[in-house]
Order: sequence, then C-alpha cells, then structure tokens
Amino acid sequence: MEHKITRRKFLRTTVSGLGAGLAFSAFSSPRSIEPMPRLPRRPLGRTGLNVTILGLGCAAMGSGRYSVDEGATVVDACLDEGINYIDCASTYGDAEVKLGAVMKRRRNEAIITTKTLKRGREEAWEEINTSLERLNTDSVDLLQLHAINSFEDLDRITARDGSLGAVLRAKEEGMASHIGISGHTRPEVIAEALNRYPFETTLVPLSSTDKLVHDFGETLFPLAQDRKFGVIAMKVLAAGRVTQHVQESIRYSLTLPISTAIVGMATVDEVKQNVRVAQAFSPMSRDEMKTLEERTRSYATTAVMWWKRR
Repeated sequence: MEHKITRRKFLRTTVSGLGAGLAFSAFSSPRSIEPMPRLPRRPLGRTGLNVTILGLGCAAMGSGRYSVDEGATVVDACLDEGINYIDCASTYGDAEVKLGAVMKRRRNEAIITTKTLKRGREEAWEEINTSLERLNTDSVDLLQLHAINSFEDLDRITARDGSLGAVLRAKEEGMASHIGISGHTRPEVIAEALNRYPFETTLVPLSSTDKLVHDFGETLFPLAQDRKFGVIAMKVLAAGRVTQHVQESIRYSLTLPISTAIVGMATVDEVKQNVRVAQAFSPMSRDEMKTLEERTRSYATTAVMWWKRR
C-alpha cells in the first residue's frame, strides 16, 4: 500500500564533545553550588549525529502498565535531563504513541529512532508509514531493520522484495536520515549484514553478562573502528536481571567503544538516577570489568538471556 507523507524539515541542535564542565563566573560566591555536568556525547559513527552516552529505550514503556500521559512524562523527563537519543519500535506496544505525544511538542530536541520487524518490502513500507504517523513526525533520524538473528532473516531482508528496499526508499524520500540494523543472537549474522550493505549503525546486546555468551563486541568493535559505523548497546541491565548492579552495569557498557547505551526507564526517579550515573561516568579498569562479569555470571545463561538462544 502506498502512503504519501508530507515532508517537513526539522532543525537539529546537537552539541558535540565529551567535556563535562560548565563555566563559572569569576564572581561566583564560594558558597555557589557546583552544577551537575551535562551528559557527555559521542559521535554516532559516521552519521554526523552526536548522541548522549545514555539513551532511553522505549520497549518497557510500551506495555499496558503505563498510560500515554505517564509514558510522555518519562520522555519529557529524559529531555529535561539532557538525554537526546530515544530508541523506539513499532512492535513496542504503544510506545510510539507515547513518544509521539512528546514529539509533537519537542521534536527538535531529540534524535529518535524506530525499527521495522517486517521482512517483506511492501509490509515494511506500510509499517514505516504507520510508525511516522504514531510518532507525530515526517522523519526519523535513524531507521533500523530489527532483530536480524539468523542468516534466513538476513537473506529475506536483502532479497529483491525484502524490507531493506523499503528502508532505502524511506531514506530516499526523506522519511529517514540514516539506516541501521539490530541483532540479538548471532554476531556473525550482523557481520555478514555489514558486508552486504554499509549500515551506519548496529544495535546489539553489550553487557557484563552478554560478554560471556556469544559476545558481539569481539566481532563488531574491530569492524566499527575500520568502517566507522556506530555501535549502540542494548540489554545493558540484562533485561532487568541485574538491577542490584545498575550503576556498575551502565558504567561497564559505557566503558566499551560504543556511541550510546539505551536503558529502559519507567519513572522520573529512574531517569534522574541513571542520568547521574552517566554524568559521573569514568571508564572501568579491566580488573573492574572482570569483577562485574564474575558477579553477574549467574545470569549469563540462555535461560535468562532469551535473546541469545540459537
């Protein structure tokens, strides 16, 4: 089905650099309270975008537990705290609707992404158009082919009638600025996908538990350095299984050579807590990383990490 989308141009204001400090007046009082540093930003591969090292993952927000207003409150809190990267998908319940409620007011403050899980060209095209309508925008910053977890998936999306064609059309028509791919299970599949098309970003699980089961980093980090695509970390908290190690887990993922780590946040308090961790980020030593891997090793099984099942 063909849908005509009217294109609008949005101004993006992104400030690059990893500096943390804010300038003080020479006349500041000794009792002045030092402001919190802004969230550091990193380049998103070769896209030209600079993203905050902490991003909002909208999967949990799409559940029926949260109303549209409650979801919008979390998105507003993220933007208020300086987060500029928001990851969504058509398959995340009504998450796009909740994000869209904010985007009609604050679109120029966010770098937003969505995904298509469809494998055929026509059905993917319809899904992409529906996503834009739900998001209250005519263009997303990043459009991703989602959950490419097998060579069968890869063959299907790259076929002549595959969904990659719909994504390329969306970019040509100004509905998406950049194209990425996500995978949960097989690093070798994503590596082969990058041989078939020069995706600008990869979204993959990267955490202290994922390190121990089919590690994506070992395969993708050298490729990313060579080909300059952005690496986005998901499953940072092992789908909520390592909540007793939130600060260390976020710090662990941010120590890796990634652009940003997306984390699900359900309340304003969670947003503020996670932002403080990212603001205070300092890289872990190799010994610290190994210590966290051992502390979370009991969760490093496919019984817990269902996304790693082959």
